[in-house]
Amino acid sequence: MGEKRLLEINLEVGNDNGNSEHDLVINGKVIQQPNVMAKIRKLPMIDEINPEYVAQNIHDNLLVTVASPSAAPGIYFIGNYALNSGERIRNIEVGVDNNKLNSEVIIVNTLAQIAGFVVNQVHSQKEDLASIEILVKADMTTALPVTQYTKSAANEFANKFLKDNHTVIVHVGTLNVNVNIIFEYVKVLPESVPATFELQHMAIIKKADKELTDVEKHHNEDVRELFAELNQDNKIGTIDGRYFVQKRILHVSIGEGTTEYPLTKHIEFDPNFIRGSNNGIGHAIDKALDEFKQETNLLNYSRQKYSAVLKDRSHKYSEAALDIVSGYIEEESEEILHHIKTEIQRANNEVDIIVVYGGGSILMKEHLKSKIETVSSKADIKLFYVPEKFAVTLEAKGMYEFTTSKIYKALKSKYLSVNK
Repeated sequence: MGEKRLLEINLEVGNDNGNSEHDLVINGKVIQQPNVMAKIRKLPMIDEINPEYVAQNIHDNLLVTVASPSAAPGIYFIGNYALNSGERIRNIEVGVDNNKLNSEVIIVNTLAQIAGFVVNQVHSQKEDLASIEILVKADMTTALPVTQYTKSAANEFANKFLKDNHTVIVHVGTLNVNVNIIFEYVKVLPESVPATFELQHMAIIKKADKELTDVEKHHNEDVRELFAELNQDNKIGTIDGRYFVQKRILHVSIGEGTTEYPLTKHIEFDPNFIRGSNNGIGHAIDKALDEFKQETNLLNYSRQKYSAVLKDRSHKYSEAALDIVSGYIEEESEEILHHIKTEIQRANNEVDIIVVYGGGSILMKEHLKSKIETVSSKADIKLFYVPEKFAVTLEAKGMYEFTTSKIYKALKSKYLSVNK
């Protein structure tokens, strides 16, 4: 076979690494996968796998070999493919061991999802995967929890991506596609700042209906749907993202292992309000898991698998899983409510709006929303409990919005002028 042709692809990435879910927006496309991987000793038998099917459904069939200065070299199953492989999975720990700065899972999964994305894209453009290799030049925004965020930690985290280049071989059946990834600039924000950035930029596009493109129509529908509950609950009237500019927002970002309560104004967080707690759906699942295993006789079940069952209402074990975990979710909700009250008191009620989001907020809604409403109404604070459709991807979309912004381009230009 002759020399392979090099394809160069530029990407803009928003990369939100949750304890449970990995949410990315790459060149406008949303990707959601369990944030897990499984390292294996050698490639499995893949002779019978259809490369066409794998290329079309790459994120659910992601098998890669990674060589990076920031992670151990090896062969990895990624995301859903790891979860369904029967192999021992590795994840981001919940609770006190949740240190995203030093997590290999974040590095490997980010590289793998970017590589998988470009393989899927070039395949959809009818490129022959056997005759190409790919060079990716990426701009990316990601984040660290506010409780872990410092300027030095942000620089250290960014440098894990920026130093040297990273090589990923994406195994598409028996085809091996080489993807070299160079990050031109990476900005690390405190978590919750991207959510604020996204909310503020969710504005209605003002044009006559006949002048709107399909994409613009869909955007306007999303804006109206996102803020409909906020309008209904608070009787504000017509609203879009401009409502959040200069507001003091108490964030309640509920994840798998932690909940964070930063206070922001505009797109800046108050360093005096960067508290978090080890509460989330993952803790409730951990408490419910043994009982669930006994009831279903499924002994090899992980927290991530249980979480996937809870999200899939059609799964045959969904009702049992929800019934067992419900009491533990209520316990976690009570803990979170206590922390919300504490932060409001610490701020002397100087909060304009509480915004609740994150994957954990969905299952906690029936236990938590009405209780926060009682607290917030007494303090004359509005509550925005982000609808399920938007709760999980709000941060990733905010990161992507930041990557495509003028602020990012100015920061990148400054970085490149110093690091030529």
